[in-house]
Amino acid sequence: MYGSMISSFSPNANLEGTLLTREQVEEISDRISKSVSDNVAKQLKKAMDSSSKEKEGNKG
Repeated sequence: MYGSMISSFSPNANLEGTLLTREQVEEISDRISKSVSDNVAKQLKKAMDSSSKEKEGNKG
């Protein structure tokens, strides 16, 4: 990604590399949010399509 790290779980760990800037964190967060949103929308559409087909099948 940026060859960087945000933090460490161990308080005594040596941080290596550079920390991410606020802008980089926001950019990464925005990309993750968009990806998650797109995936949820796809799954919801698939579920709705499946539900519609199931209802059509029950009518006949």
